[in-house]
Amino acid sequence: MTRKQMADQVQYWIGLQDIDAYNETGLIYDLLYQGTIDMLARTKCVARCVNLQTKANVDTYTLDHSVLALVDLEDGALPKAARSSTLSPSFALIRADILRLAPPPSVDGEVQVWAVLRPAQMSDDAQSVGDETYGGIPDEFQDAIVTYALWKASDYADDQTGQQGERYRVQYEGADGRSGRLAQIRSAVNRRGTAKAPGRRVRLRGVAPRQAWVG
Repeated sequence: MTRKQMADQVQYWIGLQDIDAYNETGLIYDLLYQGTIDMLARTKCVARCVNLQTKANVDTYTLDHSVLALVDLEDGALPKAARSSTLSPSFALIRADILRLAPPPSVDGEVQVWAVLRPAQMSDDAQSVGDETYGGIPDEFQDAIVTYALWKASDYADDQTGQQGERYRVQYEGADGRSGRLAQIRSAVNRRGTAKAPGRRVRLRGVAPRQAWVG
Protein backbone atom coordinates (compact mmCIF):
# COMPACT_ATOMS: atom_id res chain seq x y z
CA MET A 1 0.00 0.00 0.00
CA THR A 2 1.13 3.55 -0.65
CA ARG A 3 1.34 6.13 2.11
CA LYS A 4 -1.86 7.75 0.82
CA GLN A 5 -3.80 4.48 0.81
CA MET A 6 -2.75 3.71 4.38
CA ALA A 7 -3.42 7.24 5.61
CA ASP A 8 -6.83 7.30 3.95
CA GLN A 9 -7.86 4.13 5.78
CA VAL A 10 -6.89 5.60 9.14
CA GLN A 11 -8.53 8.95 8.39
CA TYR A 12 -11.83 7.52 7.20
CA TRP A 13 -12.15 4.83 9.86
CA ILE A 14 -11.29 7.14 12.76
CA GLY A 15 -12.69 10.39 11.37
CA LEU A 16 -9.61 12.57 11.72
CA GLN A 17 -9.59 15.92 9.93
CA ASP A 18 -7.67 16.97 6.84
CA ILE A 19 -9.06 20.49 6.45
CA ASP A 20 -6.56 23.34 6.21
CA ALA A 21 -7.59 24.87 9.53
CA TYR A 22 -7.15 21.61 11.43
CA ASN A 23 -5.10 19.11 9.49
CA GLU A 24 -4.28 15.88 11.32
CA THR A 25 -2.75 14.12 8.33
CA GLY A 26 0.75 14.73 9.67
CA LEU A 27 -0.17 12.84 12.81
CA ILE A 28 -1.29 9.88 10.71
CA TYR A 29 2.00 9.86 8.79
CA ASP A 30 3.94 9.80 12.06
CA LEU A 31 1.80 6.97 13.43
CA LEU A 32 2.33 4.93 10.27
CA TYR A 33 6.08 5.35 10.68
CA GLN A 34 5.94 4.40 14.35
CA GLY A 35 3.89 1.37 13.42
CA THR A 36 6.39 0.36 10.76
CA ILE A 37 9.24 0.44 13.26
CA ASP A 38 7.25 -1.35 15.96
CA MET A 39 6.08 -4.11 13.65
CA LEU A 40 9.55 -4.70 12.19
CA ALA A 41 11.21 -4.80 15.60
CA ARG A 42 8.64 -7.14 17.13
CA THR A 43 8.17 -9.57 14.24
CA LYS A 44 11.59 -9.41 12.52
CA CYS A 45 9.74 -10.10 9.29
CA VAL A 46 12.37 -8.33 7.15
CA ALA A 47 16.08 -8.92 7.72
CA ARG A 48 19.11 -7.79 5.74
CA CYS A 49 22.72 -8.95 5.78
CA VAL A 50 25.26 -6.41 7.01
CA ASN A 51 28.97 -6.82 7.67
CA LEU A 52 30.24 -6.19 11.18
CA GLN A 53 33.88 -5.18 11.09
CA THR A 54 35.69 -6.78 14.02
CA LYS A 55 39.01 -5.89 15.57
CA ALA A 56 41.65 -8.09 17.11
CA ASN A 57 41.17 -8.68 20.84
CA VAL A 58 37.91 -6.69 20.96
CA ASP A 59 34.96 -8.77 22.17
CA THR A 60 32.21 -6.15 22.65
CA TYR A 61 30.56 -4.01 19.97
CA THR A 62 27.90 -1.32 20.19
CA LEU A 63 25.29 -1.63 17.47
CA ASP A 64 24.37 1.45 15.50
CA HIS A 65 20.98 3.14 16.03
CA SER A 66 20.01 2.01 12.54
CA VAL A 67 19.79 -1.60 13.79
CA LEU A 68 16.41 -2.39 15.35
CA ALA A 69 17.15 -6.04 16.13
CA LEU A 70 19.51 -8.90 15.33
CA VAL A 71 18.16 -12.09 13.84
CA ASP A 72 21.32 -14.15 13.50
CA LEU A 73 25.07 -13.90 13.16
CA GLU A 74 27.35 -16.05 11.01
CA ASP A 75 31.07 -16.31 10.52
CA GLY A 76 31.11 -20.01 9.79
CA ALA A 77 31.79 -21.02 13.39
CA LEU A 78 29.81 -18.96 15.90
CA PRO A 79 26.73 -20.57 17.51
CA LYS A 80 24.30 -18.39 19.43
CA ALA A 81 24.81 -18.59 23.19
CA ALA A 82 22.75 -17.63 26.18
CA ARG A 83 24.07 -14.75 28.24
CA SER A 84 25.42 -17.12 30.88
CA SER A 85 26.68 -19.75 28.46
CA THR A 86 30.30 -20.91 28.47
CA LEU A 87 30.17 -22.21 24.91
CA SER A 88 33.13 -21.09 22.85
CA PRO A 89 33.24 -19.70 20.25
CA SER A 90 29.82 -18.03 20.56
CA PHE A 91 27.99 -14.72 20.48
CA ALA A 92 25.39 -13.12 22.71
CA LEU A 93 23.38 -9.92 22.86
CA ILE A 94 23.81 -7.87 26.02
CA ARG A 95 20.81 -5.54 26.16
CA ALA A 96 19.39 -4.63 22.78
CA ASP A 97 22.45 -2.91 21.33
CA ILE A 98 25.56 -4.64 22.71
CA LEU A 99 27.04 -7.64 20.90
CA ARG A 100 29.65 -9.80 22.62
CA LEU A 101 31.83 -12.37 20.85
CA ALA A 102 33.57 -15.15 22.74
CA PRO A 103 36.47 -15.54 22.41
CA PRO A 104 37.50 -12.14 21.02
CA PRO A 105 38.69 -12.23 17.40
CA SER A 106 42.42 -12.86 17.17
CA VAL A 107 42.80 -10.75 14.02
CA ASP A 108 40.92 -7.92 12.32
CA GLY A 109 38.09 -9.23 10.16
CA GLU A 110 34.33 -9.33 9.82
CA VAL A 111 31.25 -11.36 10.66
CA GLN A 112 27.98 -11.26 8.80
CA VAL A 113 24.97 -10.14 10.80
CA TRP A 114 21.35 -10.65 9.82
CA ALA A 115 19.66 -7.56 11.18
CA VAL A 116 16.37 -5.70 11.13
CA LEU A 117 17.26 -2.21 9.92
CA ARG A 118 15.47 1.04 10.74
CA PRO A 119 13.67 2.26 7.59
CA ALA A 120 13.39 5.82 6.39
CA GLN A 121 10.07 7.60 6.87
CA MET A 122 7.92 8.02 3.78
CA SER A 123 7.78 11.63 2.59
CA ASP A 124 5.53 11.28 -0.47
CA ASP A 125 2.03 9.86 -0.95
CA ALA A 126 3.22 7.58 -3.76
CA GLN A 127 5.85 5.87 -1.60
CA SER A 128 5.14 2.52 0.03
CA VAL A 129 6.35 0.52 3.02
CA GLY A 130 6.88 -2.22 0.46
CA ASP A 131 9.74 -0.20 -1.03
CA GLU A 132 13.16 -1.26 0.26
CA THR A 133 14.00 2.20 1.60
CA TYR A 134 10.83 2.36 3.71
CA GLY A 135 10.88 -1.14 5.16
CA GLY A 136 10.58 -3.63 2.30
CA ILE A 137 7.55 -5.11 4.07
CA PRO A 138 5.63 -7.79 2.13
CA ASP A 139 2.13 -6.80 1.03
CA GLU A 140 0.48 -9.42 3.24
CA PHE A 141 1.93 -7.87 6.43
CA GLN A 142 1.25 -4.20 5.74
CA ASP A 143 -2.22 -4.24 7.29
CA ALA A 144 -0.60 -4.52 10.72
CA ILE A 145 0.85 -1.02 10.33
CA VAL A 146 -2.59 0.41 9.60
CA THR A 147 -3.99 -1.38 12.66
CA TYR A 148 -1.24 0.11 14.83
CA ALA A 149 -2.05 3.58 13.52
CA LEU A 150 -5.75 3.02 14.15
CA TRP A 151 -4.98 2.00 17.73
CA LYS A 152 -2.88 5.06 18.46
CA ALA A 153 -5.14 7.45 16.53
CA SER A 154 -8.17 6.19 18.45
CA ASP A 155 -6.38 6.85 21.72
CA TYR A 156 -5.49 10.32 20.44
CA ALA A 157 -9.14 10.96 19.54
CA ASP A 158 -10.06 9.85 23.09
CA ASP A 159 -12.89 7.66 21.92
CA GLN A 160 -13.61 6.14 25.33
CA THR A 161 -17.24 5.47 24.60
CA GLY A 162 -16.63 3.12 21.71
CA GLN A 163 -13.31 1.87 23.14
CA GLN A 164 -12.00 1.63 19.61
CA GLY A 165 -8.41 2.12 20.73
CA GLU A 166 -8.49 -0.97 22.92
CA ARG A 167 -10.20 -2.96 20.18
CA TYR A 168 -7.50 -2.09 17.67
CA ARG A 169 -4.77 -2.77 20.22
CA VAL A 170 -6.09 -6.28 20.79
CA GLN A 171 -6.25 -6.83 17.05
CA TYR A 172 -2.64 -5.65 16.73
CA GLU A 173 -0.85 -7.28 19.67
CA GLY A 174 -3.50 -9.35 21.45
CA ALA A 175 -4.96 -8.82 24.90
CA ASP A 176 -1.74 -10.12 26.46
CA GLY A 177 0.58 -8.15 24.17
CA ARG A 178 1.97 -11.38 22.68
CA SER A 179 -0.69 -12.51 20.21
CA GLY A 180 -2.96 -10.76 17.73
CA ARG A 181 -1.74 -9.82 14.25
CA LEU A 182 1.87 -9.66 15.39
CA ALA A 183 1.79 -13.31 16.45
CA GLN A 184 0.26 -14.28 13.11
CA ILE A 185 3.08 -12.52 11.27
CA ARG A 186 5.75 -14.12 13.44
CA SER A 187 4.21 -17.53 12.78
CA ALA A 188 4.12 -16.88 9.04
CA VAL A 189 7.75 -15.75 9.06
CA ASN A 190 8.83 -18.86 10.98
CA ARG A 191 7.03 -21.13 8.54
CA ARG A 192 8.93 -19.58 5.67
CA GLY A 193 12.27 -20.33 7.30
CA THR A 194 14.26 -23.56 7.18
CA ALA A 195 15.53 -25.57 10.10
CA LYS A 196 18.87 -26.36 8.46
CA ALA A 197 21.46 -23.98 7.10
CA PRO A 198 22.50 -24.32 3.45
CA GLY A 199 25.36 -26.67 2.73
CA ARG A 200 27.69 -23.98 1.46
CA ARG A 201 28.18 -20.46 2.62
CA VAL A 202 27.06 -17.67 0.32
CA ARG A 203 28.72 -14.31 0.75
CA LEU A 204 26.31 -11.42 0.50
CA ARG A 205 27.17 -7.80 -0.03
CA GLY A 206 26.52 -5.80 3.11
CA VAL A 207 23.87 -3.10 2.96
CA ALA A 208 25.49 -0.91 5.62
CA PRO A 209 29.03 0.58 5.58
CA ARG A 210 31.47 -0.28 8.29
CA GLN A 211 31.00 3.20 9.74
CA ALA A 212 27.56 2.00 10.86
CA TRP A 213 29.25 -0.08 13.55
CA VAL A 214 31.24 1.07 16.55
CA GLY A 215 33.75 -1.33 18.03
